[in-house]
Amino acid sequence: MEASPDEGSFRQLYQKHADEDGKLRAKELKAFILELSRTEIKEPLRFSTETCRSLITMMDRNRTGGVNFEETLKMWKEVKGYISVFQQFDVEGSGEMKTSELDKLFSTLGFPVNRRVETAIVRRYTDRNNRIRLTDFIIVVCKLTLMYEIFKDQQNKSGSSSSASFSMNEFLYYTMYC
Repeated sequence: MEASPDEGSFRQLYQKHADEDGKLRAKELKAFILELSRTEIKEPLRFSTETCRSLITMMDRNRTGGVNFEETLKMWKEVKGYISVFQQFDVEGSGEMKTSELDKLFSTLGFPVNRRVETAIVRRYTDRNNRIRLTDFIIVVCKLTLMYEIFKDQQNKSGSSSSASFSMNEFLYYTMYC
């Protein structure tokens, strides 16, 4: 991976794709990432709309449904980090990795997921050969990041060190949001 683009060229590309309100939504983010990745990492990242929605949800702190310039800049740095970690475990360089490596990968990222959670991820996000693609991996990381943050927020509100409390509507909201 190369270093981050200079802020001026990043901003110029951001403004080219941003909506009239100055934000990127999933469709705009998809085009932005494709163009940015071609120039910065010399490999076009063709993220799905769902991958872009997950990235927005993870970065959109004020929950506007889009990301502003600063959120996008931070998101791009994180995406490059996720790609770097993924590539460490994609030993064949195929853009996919074996799910038998997920526990090590999640540990590397600081997500202590148990076997049950890992099995749920494998069942939802892998192909018939139990391999996960980069784009699906990024969705998983976005969801885990967001769910950990939500849990920690609720944990702090409840005052418990080992559990969190959610009302039914809070649970439904967070489930739909993630």
